[in-house]
Amino acid sequence: MWTLDLDSSTNSQIELRLFKNVKNMKEIRKNLLDGKLNCCIIKPCLIVDPLQVAVAANKAVTAEGFTTKTLSTEILFNLSISKNISSSLQTFGIGDEDTNMLIASVYEISDMPQPLHVIEGDEVDIGTIQEITDLSLVKKIYKISDPEFKTNNVLDSVVSRIAIK
Repeated sequence: MWTLDLDSSTNSQIELRLFKNVKNMKEIRKNLLDGKLNCCIIKPCLIVDPLQVAVAANKAVTAEGFTTKTLSTEILFNLSISKNISSSLQTFGIGDEDTNMLIASVYEISDMPQPLHVIEGDEVDIGTIQEITDLSLVKKIYKISDPEFKTNNVLDSVVSRIAIK
């Protein structure tokens, strides 16, 4: 588990949990779409560092209004450099066949996130996310050129793109 306070004006905090070998992704997606889970579920192969998700979440909670319908979809939308909502949700959201997922819960500091007992999988240390990250896919999604990839920190490149969208 990884937590970080978001912008102080929002009194919000983000909590990230990484799961591998998830066996009931279809059920989890259904619960998410039905509004039974109050969290954002992200495809971890596109995440190079927890800070990437924190920047997208902070952008969502400090916005004057959502471009999408919910905080969860707004985080997925903010992770993407695309302005196409459907494409952003499809790219960064999980699919029924995925077996790994990153859960982001944003809540007021005085509250506690809801338990995630519906997940049939192994929670692993968030520090192992680099083992799941597909750098070639990250380069493609974020349009990071080979020269930039060789000279810059990938996280810096990704966060910069999220911030300027």
